[in-house]
Amino acid sequence: MQIKNIILYKNKTQIRVLPFDLGTVNIITGESKSGKTALIDIVDYCLGSRDCKIAEGVIKDNVYWFAITIVFNQNEEYFIARQNPNTKGIQSISEIYIEGGHFESPPDFDQIIPNSNIGYLKDFLSRKLSIAENLQIAEGNTRDPLEVNFKHARIFCYQPQGLIAQRDYLFYNQTEPFVPQAIKDSLPYFLGAIREDSLKVEQEISQKRRELNKLLRENGEAEKIKSEGVSKAFSLIEEAKAIGILSDSTTAASVEESLKLLIKLKDWDSNPVNIETTGENSALKDLVKTRSELKHDLGKLEDNISATSNFIKNNFSYTEEIRQQQIRLESVKLYNVANEGDNQHCPLCDSELNVEIPSIEAIHKSLESLNKNLESTTKESPRLNEYLAKLNQQKEILKTEIEKAEKSITALYNQQEKARTLRDLNIRRGKVIGRISLFLESVDFTEDKTLSAKIENLKQEIKYLQDQVDRETKEENLISILSKINLQMSKWVNNLDVEYTDVSIRFDLNKLTIFADTINKAIPLHQMGSGANWVSYHLLIHFALHQHFIQSQRPVPRFLIIDQPSQVYYPPEKDEELKGEIKESADEIAVRKMFDFIIETTSALSPNFQVIITDHAYLKGDKFRKHVKEIWRDGRKLIPEEWYK
Repeated sequence: MQIKNIILYKNKTQIRVLPFDLGTVNIITGESKSGKTALIDIVDYCLGSRDCKIAEGVIKDNVYWFAITIVFNQNEEYFIARQNPNTKGIQSISEIYIEGGHFESPPDFDQIIPNSNIGYLKDFLSRKLSIAENLQIAEGNTRDPLEVNFKHARIFCYQPQGLIAQRDYLFYNQTEPFVPQAIKDSLPYFLGAIREDSLKVEQEISQKRRELNKLLRENGEAEKIKSEGVSKAFSLIEEAKAIGILSDSTTAASVEESLKLLIKLKDWDSNPVNIETTGENSALKDLVKTRSELKHDLGKLEDNISATSNFIKNNFSYTEEIRQQQIRLESVKLYNVANEGDNQHCPLCDSELNVEIPSIEAIHKSLESLNKNLESTTKESPRLNEYLAKLNQQKEILKTEIEKAEKSITALYNQQEKARTLRDLNIRRGKVIGRISLFLESVDFTEDKTLSAKIENLKQEIKYLQDQVDRETKEENLISILSKINLQMSKWVNNLDVEYTDVSIRFDLNKLTIFADTINKAIPLHQMGSGANWVSYHLLIHFALHQHFIQSQRPVPRFLIIDQPSQVYYPPEKDEELKGEIKESADEIAVRKMFDFIIETTSALSPNFQVIITDHAYLKGDKFRKHVKEIWRDGRKLIPEEWYK
């Protein structure tokens, strides 16, 4: 992929086209503030960058559409346009317009209508570059897997002004979060150190591992069932004997005999044993009610017996008291009859009494009354005893009836308990038969050789696939490729203005920097003095990488845009001096060596590599000037003056 042109649209009539030659060096030289630095940001924006990094000012104030035409394989062209976000007052726009075809002239302004977005563009460019479906998995899964795509490839295509002379960083956007790690993860793929179909192979390994784990589980379950099957079979036979399905005398001397017994039991016809208990609840209810009534009657009868007994007892005490009184009254026969009418003298001693005593006649009358009462009481006593005897007889009858009722209730309770026990037995038998059926369906005492063969075959297939994506193989390939790149940089180092010549130059992927391996020690880029060293080593690593990408046909765009590589020699304040041809100084000699290196190396890779350079310098000699596409001086700039004046 190379860039055919950059196109800026202000409106229908004002269109700026900046053309480039394919497969060679394109130089745009000019003074400061002419728009040179914006080219990288414009290209990156049109190729789907998330943010619009084009600086505010004349360019964004006067452009409606930013567009580029890219070319694949020298003839397949695609026009990509993306709207200036300032036209909508936002930071970035995700919609794009993309069209394929052969473009002699850019599409009309009115023709450009968004038809896609940057997500599709990223996938489209990844496919066009033939970036295979991949997934770079960190060792030990210490971070999320990285899917390499076009956005990682463009990192190696830009060297902005602030980066080309940077001693701490080598690659585009390296200062942004996660980008350094993304470079470390994606560069081995772009270099070709790992298989193109690594993701497919990894997915196949994962699928086969899942199949293997499934077979191992099945095999483990089979082995477990087999090991436990013997004891389980005998255990089920003992259960069957305990619930009466098998007789107690049944024995099984071997596994085969036990299986035969269990197979017979699996089809055992269960005839549940039942006890008829129809109406048992109503009968029990009537018996309980009858028992309650009998106990109530017994209570009343016992109350009557107690009352009668108490009456007889009290009546006997009354009779005894009457008899005693009678004896006492009969003593009056001792009284003097002569004094019967005299109530003032004692009938015994004739002494005078202070209190008048009852007359003898009254005492006799009282005694006669007592004798009559005593006679009546004596006559009633046999009748009470007879009544009491009847009550006791009724009591015994009631107690007998109550005892019969309680026996009947107990019998009903026992009958219900037996019914429950039989129901439980039927349930237990059904459960045992079910376990026997399940056991016979799951157990298999025959050896499954096919399962073992499948497991062994899967293990061999997984090992073969793992060997294809083996991490050690990847590391070995990466070391080999980086050694070739380092060797190429070491050969080129004398063609540039650097401090360390005739030494080995080495790129460290883990640290993302360059080392000069001197006799005494390895010196990293950030410890090398002079901006000339920093620019030269940036050029060395990028040209060495692109040479490898091209020679190995790796899926990386075939262009490199470099902004102001001569800035360390010609700062912007020397623009006036650079307008004319001056006598070559040491700095100009160094700059010429740098451009000669770029032109010669690009020419050696032609037509597969394109370099676009924006710079202040305008060197003497046809070698430089034949590659100059435009000179932005004396009012000529990226944005024509008539657009804003």
